[in-house]
Amino acid sequence: MDSLHSAYLSAKPILVPHYITNIILSISYILLKTLPPVCELLFEDCSLDLKEWEMLTFLGCIIVMKNRKQAAARQYISTVCLFAKVLAGYMFFKTNSAYGIIFAVFCLVQMIFFPEPVYRGPEQITYFRGPHLEEELERDKRVTWVITFFAAWSPPCVSFSSVFAELSNDYSLENLKFGKIDVAKFPDVGQRFNIDCGSFSKQLPTLILFRDGKEEMRKPFISPKGTVVRYSFVKESIIRDFELPTVYKKCKDNPLRSRKLKEKKEN
Repeated sequence: MDSLHSAYLSAKPILVPHYITNIILSISYILLKTLPPVCELLFEDCSLDLKEWEMLTFLGCIIVMKNRKQAAARQYISTVCLFAKVLAGYMFFKTNSAYGIIFAVFCLVQMIFFPEPVYRGPEQITYFRGPHLEEELERDKRVTWVITFFAAWSPPCVSFSSVFAELSNDYSLENLKFGKIDVAKFPDVGQRFNIDCGSFSKQLPTLILFRDGKEEMRKPFISPKGTVVRYSFVKESIIRDFELPTVYKKCKDNPLRSRKLKEKKEN
């Protein structure tokens, strides 16, 4: 019974309309092509031909290569469904252009009415607007900041939101704070921090650690050749690469002086 309950809790985040409809659209061609009596009405035969099997095999190889470093199950499913829908659309269109158009309409409807759910759980995050971020970094350099530069329309940013919220809950202190800024709304901020905000950007999200008001580390980083080095935003990887336990301990052992003085006065 406990195992069933834990399995349900693990699957609960994807048991929402967005992922359910996404999966249905992804496998729609295979279902319609192989399940009678529907296949008898729509297709000449009720089986996948050799060419279709080859394309499915190729899709499987692409998915394995693309998903080696996905951050979470939801991101994995989103990537698989994206490639599967592209292939399904091609197969529908190849069979009958009308089928392809109808499938594209269904995908558009799904994207509009069943968008990817946004994390709404507990968090300890400060949201910045425009120049307020740089003003805050300069205002009190004793505070260490971990900032996410994101875009609301970016699927990787949406997937990362829950991970970042968990990190803020686990490591937030008075002098170790977590913040976010939407560089799609404030592209000038993105430019100042050398972050591409375009539709095909490989820098969304970008996570930067600021200490003493200055950038100390960022992921993904830009190589000396000017290329973006991809990064998998897995919680464990972020904790390790940004040395969050060490940063947390250092901040906890050195609280803000104003807080210390206040406590002494109260005693």
